[in-house]
Amino acid sequence: MRTDKVGGASDPFDVVVIGGGLAGLAAAWRLRKQRVLLLESGDRLGGRLYSQREDGDDYWLNFGAHLFPAPGGVVDSMAKDVGLQTLPITGSMMGIAYKERILSSGPIESYPLRLPLPVREKIAFARAGVRLKRAVARYHQVLARRPGESEAELRQRSLAYLDDRTFSEFLGDLSPETASIFACAAHRATAEPASLSAGSGIGLFALVWGGAGSLIARNLVGGSSVLPEALGRQLGDRVRLGAEVRRIAPRAEGIQQVEYTIDGQSEIAEARHVIVAVPAPIAAPLVAPISRVAAESLSAITYGPFLSMAMRTNEVAAQPWDDVYALATPGRSFDMFTNHAQILRTSAERAPGGSLMVYAGGDGAARLMARPDEEIKQTFLADLHRLYPGTRGIVAEAKVHRWQLGNVYARPGRHRLQPALEGPLGESRNVHLAGDYFAELGSMETAAKTGDSAAQRVARALASGG
Repeated sequence: MRTDKVGGASDPFDVVVIGGGLAGLAAAWRLRKQRVLLLESGDRLGGRLYSQREDGDDYWLNFGAHLFPAPGGVVDSMAKDVGLQTLPITGSMMGIAYKERILSSGPIESYPLRLPLPVREKIAFARAGVRLKRAVARYHQVLARRPGESEAELRQRSLAYLDDRTFSEFLGDLSPETASIFACAAHRATAEPASLSAGSGIGLFALVWGGAGSLIARNLVGGSSVLPEALGRQLGDRVRLGAEVRRIAPRAEGIQQVEYTIDGQSEIAEARHVIVAVPAPIAAPLVAPISRVAAESLSAITYGPFLSMAMRTNEVAAQPWDDVYALATPGRSFDMFTNHAQILRTSAERAPGGSLMVYAGGDGAARLMARPDEEIKQTFLADLHRLYPGTRGIVAEAKVHRWQLGNVYARPGRHRLQPALEGPLGESRNVHLAGDYFAELGSMETAAKTGDSAAQRVARALASGG
C-alpha cells in the first residue's frame, strides 16, 4: 500500500475531495490553487450530468440533468471560468400530453378545462391546482432570505415547510385520472406523491411554473457533460478517475487518511481536510468513523430511480415539437418528453436532425429497469410514436441509461435530519459534506453551492492555520 502525498513529498494534501460530480467539482475548482486531490470512482466526471456528442454533429444526447440555473450562481460562474455559456430555453416547458390532447401553450390555469376529462374531474383538477398555486406563493415567501440569515438556517426553514404530511395528503382525495397527472409531475423528483413531502411537491411546482424566468430554464450548448469535461481538463492531474474510496481514518495531529483503490492497487492519501461529495447512501459509511449522527442522517435520506432514453433523429423538415422543450406525459411508459435541440431552433432556417429524450421516474422506472435495453427501447418508442406520429422512421439512434440513485427527494420529517449534516464534522472538524441532498429536491445549483461552501470553509481554515 502506497501513501500518497503531494508530489511524493512529506506534506499531506490540503484537501482531498471524494466524488467527481458537480458538488465535488465545485469544491475542487474553488480550491484549485491549493494542494487538492479529487477522487472519482467512475470513468468520467460529472455524476448525473451526462451527455454524449459525436465530432461534427450539431446535436448531442442528454441522459441526465439538463436544466441549468440562471446566471449569477455558482454553476454559471464555473461555466464562465472555463469559457462556456448557457442559453435560455425559449420553447414551452409546461406542456402536457394527456390521452390524445397535447397542450403546450396558453395559461396553465386553463389546462383543467382543456384536457379531455369529465366535468367532475375538471372541477377536482382545478380545485387542486388552485390549492397548489396558493401553496407555491407561500413557498416563495418562506424561501425569501431574512436579514442576517445563514444558508444553513434558510435550508432548515425550507425543509420544514409542510414537512408533516405527504404530497398526496396535501392534494386530497383525487380520482385515479387526476391523481395520475400530479403523479407524473412528482416523478420529476423520482418519487411517488405518497412518499414525497408536501413541501417538496410544492417546491417542484414552484420551479416548473417559473416558465422563462425559472431558475432552471437554460441549457448548455453541446450537452451537460461539456462542463465537467472542461473543468476536468483544467484540474489536470489533480483528478484521479477509477479511484474507489474505501475508508476515511483519522490520524494524529488532525490529519485524515483516505484509503482508496485504483487500478487494483491500494493507496492512502493524507489530507488536512476531506470533502465528501458523493450521494448520501455512499457518504454514510465513509463518515461513520468521523460522525455517527451524520452517518445516520445520511442513511435516512431517500433517492428514487430514473430511467432515460436519448435519441438522435434525422428529420429534414420542421416538426410539431420544434417549439416544445418539455411535455409531461401521464398515462404513458415515460413521464416526460424533452426536446434538447430546442435551444438551437433560433433561426428562420431549421437545420436537419434533432435530439430527443424521454424519461421515467419513481416506481414506473424501477419496474422498467429490470427489463433488457431493447425491450425498454421498444416500449418507449411505441408510446413516443403514439404521442408524435411524426417520429416514426426518424429515430436514427436510441440509447438507454439507468440511474439507480436518480434524484434525491424529501420524505415527511426530512428537516429533522439536516442539523447533523451542516458544518465541519468530527473531533478535528476537518471533514465536510456537500451534495444536492442538502435541499428538499436535487438540483445543480444546490450541489455546486454546497461544494463551493465547503471549499470556502476549508480555505478559511487553511488560511488561519486550522
